[in-house]
Formats: sequence, C-alpha cells, structure tokens
Amino acid sequence: MYCMGNKLSKWLFLALILTFTVVTAIVAFSPYKSSPGFSYKLLQHSVEIEAPVDTVFKFLGKSANASHWSVFVDHIIPLNAGKISDGAVGSRRRCFCNEDETGKQWDELITVVIPGKKRQLAIYNLKEFPMSAENLATEQIYEKQNNKKCRVTFTVFFVGRSGVTDNFKMYLAAYEITRIFSKNMENIKRIVENSQTSGIHHG
Repeated sequence: MYCMGNKLSKWLFLALILTFTVVTAIVAFSPYKSSPGFSYKLLQHSVEIEAPVDTVFKFLGKSANASHWSVFVDHIIPLNAGKISDGAVGSRRRCFCNEDETGKQWDELITVVIPGKKRQLAIYNLKEFPMSAENLATEQIYEKQNNKKCRVTFTVFFVGRSGVTDNFKMYLAAYEITRIFSKNMENIKRIVENSQTSGIHHG
C-alpha cells in the first residue's frame, strides 16, 4: 500500500509539473501581451494595404462588407440604423457566425470614430462561445503611409481592469483570434486592392 501511495504521489507531482509547464508556455508565447505605445495588454495584427487610408476606413465601417472579408462572421445586422448611421458612434450591430443566425453571435457598440485614424467597438452579449469575458473591446487603427498606401491594425483588449480568469482566457483565445485576424486582413487587403485596380467599390 505504501508503494502504491508513493507511486501515486509521484504521478500527481509529475501531472502538476506538466500542467504548470503548459500553462506557463501558453502565457509566455501568447499573442496577448504588452506592446509599445499601449498602456494595457492586447493582441494585435497588422497589414499594409495599397490603397488610400480613407478608402479602407470607409470599407471597414460598412457592416454589410463583413460578409465579403470575414472568415468567422457570416453577416452583420445593424440594430439601430434608423436612428444612427451604420459605422457612426453609438451605432449597434449584431454579428452572426452562421447564415441561419444560430450558434455563435455577439453584439458590438461603436464607441470611438476618428475618420482615417481609429474606430473602437465594445463587444458584449456573447452567445454560444465555449469561453466568454466581460469588458472586451476591439479597435481598427489606421496609419497613412502615403496617399496610396496605409497600415491597418486590428486589436482586442479589456477596457479597464480584468481578473486573472479573464486574462487567462484571453491568453488562450489569442492564438485563434490572431489566426482569424490574419485571414481576415489578407481578405481585406485583396478586396480593397483589387477594387482599386478594377474600379469596383464596396464602400
């Protein structure tokens, strides 16, 4: 019995060491981290687009365009377009991952709009997600390179203080969110640049 108990203790110890190592690696290598120029942890992904910054800003401000570029969102429906223009401060919209509007969905409130510079959205009412958190926000940050080129950055972060549990969720989810951001921004770059050469506009 003593021998069995000793072996069990060793296995438990090894399991704890393995768990600690995995958790440490998840946190250490997560895209969710501190970054120069920001006073809070965030995950971010950027792309350079051969198009005027105002063109890209307008394109991303129209909810209907998300169905063209997003690999995660099937469509977005403005919720108060009768009162506030889509893409303006105070506009609300609902994002659906599935065409039949079942499964994953969430709402967004546009809180900051600086034309050609920044658009900030609060994320809330997450449904059907294996993990969720409060006080989430996302930003689109625009940097003009020249008259025909700009750099766009997508970010996700917590507004205000966040707890240990929510932070760990973000450390873990950041890997998948970054993958989605990368695919989405590849699509945005392709669509906007093609529209510049073809003369077709989605704004």
